[in-house]
Amino acid sequence: MMYVKWIVMIPPILSLYFSARILMNNLRYDEAALGMLFSNMDETAILISVFAVSMIIFSATRVMDLIDLFWPIPGNDEIIAAMIWLIDIVLVYIFYRVATVTVPAERNI
Repeated sequence: MMYVKWIVMIPPILSLYFSARILMNNLRYDEAALGMLFSNMDETAILISVFAVSMIIFSATRVMDLIDLFWPIPGNDEIIAAMIWLIDIVLVYIFYRVATVTVPAERNI
């Protein structure tokens, strides 16, 4: 039963790791990272759309949290925590895709 507590930590840790990889790719490859991200417009458009939807849901959880401050709703905290955890899984996917797209492939000359 103790392992279940650690499994819940996997998506936030992966989200932190992949977002740090994106930052390192942008610092290391500068314009090349942005060029590679926007050269594949279909995938980038899908990633931005999924990111926007996840941020809308995340904002909804913040509103639910504010409502809970003034009018406590039973079980609201658990719903918010589950929604944020699911959003984190989506963000892991988005950050992974962006991190893999923004790295130039090794070229054999």
